[in-house]
Amino acid sequence: MSRTPFPTGPWICVASDLLGPLPNGEFLLVFIDYYSRYIEFKFLRSITSTTIIDVMKEIFCRPGFPKYLRTDNGRQYISSEFKEYCKVCGIEQIRTPPYWPQANGEVENINKLLVKRLKIAYQHKNNYKEEIQKFVLMYNVTPHSSTGSAPTQLMFNRLIRDKMPGIQDLGAEVLDSAERDQDCVAKQKGKESADKKRGAKEIDIGVGDKVLIKNVVFPHKLTPNFDPTEYDVLERKGNIAIVSRDGRRLTRNISHLKKIPIRSPSDSSSDPGSFPQVQVTPPEELTNTEQSEHQPAQTAGMEPPSLDQGLKLKLIKKGGMWEPASKSEGDGGSSDVSADVNDWFIISLLCSSSVTRTIDGPASPVRK
Repeated sequence: MSRTPFPTGPWICVASDLLGPLPNGEFLLVFIDYYSRYIEFKFLRSITSTTIIDVMKEIFCRPGFPKYLRTDNGRQYISSEFKEYCKVCGIEQIRTPPYWPQANGEVENINKLLVKRLKIAYQHKNNYKEEIQKFVLMYNVTPHSSTGSAPTQLMFNRLIRDKMPGIQDLGAEVLDSAERDQDCVAKQKGKESADKKRGAKEIDIGVGDKVLIKNVVFPHKLTPNFDPTEYDVLERKGNIAIVSRDGRRLTRNISHLKKIPIRSPSDSSSDPGSFPQVQVTPPEELTNTEQSEHQPAQTAGMEPPSLDQGLKLKLIKKGGMWEPASKSEGDGGSSDVSADVNDWFIISLLCSSSVTRTIDGPASPVRK
């Protein structure tokens, strides 16, 4: 009895076979790697060469094309279409002798395990597709008796996670590597370039702040950029913040939030909506200095008139023009002036303590 030599690497020599039909009329297409014993499968309604080629394209897009593909002599595998596909993809097909399934023993052994699992699912009326998925996952993470390692360990150089806790779940320290350093440098360059292009700035938003949420739907052109409804920040993780109002919780990126500044009583004067307060000083509180600025300059040798006395000004009509009367004319009592009372006007300017009248220069003639 000859044995198949052990391949030099994963997914170089692969075996394939069809299992079925199942009670619902479906078939199970199985692939197994001779190096790692890793399994891939697919449920099929049709088992034509075209259908199998489509499934192989779907499976081979992940681990790649194998170098050798061992199959039986089913009509799906010996068709010209299947041969052409293997030729185009650089796959060398190895067919077993007729009526000698032992030549493809690796995949036949897997079929026995799958049939056993399907029988158990059928007897317990379980979903056989889910049962096959559970079995394949368990098989791929369990160390194989021939290799001593799990199929996924040999296939991907790592052990994939399942429900059973493993060493990778203990939080082992991850050592730095050149790939990690290169990734950090590339991400930092991308961040700096994007922040500079968008003019990004740090947003000072923390738990307990009151914020406004940016509108993402604009019913009309006059819709404001931010909704005036205030929300409270409950939690922040990185660039993600959770806000709440009246029991309603929303999750938003902090770039869609606008912080409402806290106003103190001293900031009320800086409110753009308030009017400035102007202090008005009553006239009676004017200082002597302020009053002196509004009083007329005093002539040397003359005393300013008292504010308590009335200032009388007499006008006389001369040549059709009204002019201030001199002292002799005002005291002499001219017959023309005394005869016609209407020709005299006496203007009294009574100055109180709250009003000050200033007369600059001679009085202007008044036309009647």
